[in-house]
Amino acid sequence: MKILSIVGTNADFSYNRFLAQFIAKRYADKADIEVKEIDKLTPFCRTQMADDTIKAWIEDIKAADGIVITTPEYDHTIPAPLKSALEWLGSHAGPNVMKNKPVAIAGASYGSQGSGRAQEDMREILLSPDMSANVLPGNEVLIGGATAKFNKETGELTDEATIKSLDGMMDNFFNFVKQATK
Repeated sequence: MKILSIVGTNADFSYNRFLAQFIAKRYADKADIEVKEIDKLTPFCRTQMADDTIKAWIEDIKAADGIVITTPEYDHTIPAPLKSALEWLGSHAGPNVMKNKPVAIAGASYGSQGSGRAQEDMREILLSPDMSANVLPGNEVLIGGATAKFNKETGELTDEATIKSLDGMMDNFFNFVKQATK
């Protein structure tokens, strides 16, 4: 099973990068998980043709059996670079890039509410007609107060309750992907 763990920001330092890397490391025995950055992608423009970075992005998404997106919350929504990266996968990329693609969403933020609003926006985008992704329902991992839940030096998630919540979501996601790829 091939899973992409997408870092939903272009920031140099990100707890969501730590989260994406933690996912790839912790669940490596259950799937081939690759951490995918969006920081080098050309910003979306409807009138612009996809360059080589975008063509590779689209092919990586097509080749994945499932996708986990780790998103921060900026001004109560997802970061602009993540929205841009997703826009390349919509109607501009041709039909069926995201159609029925299993996707899970998680996120970390400095605030106490985690990335709840960003995750809600992410679900709406992924379920839109141009995407029609198959979003894992009923599983939310909202990591609020990220500075206290990750080791800033190693990037390791250290909060046991959060790890337990993430374990549950990922177990459900692996089963979700298996069912979708039958």
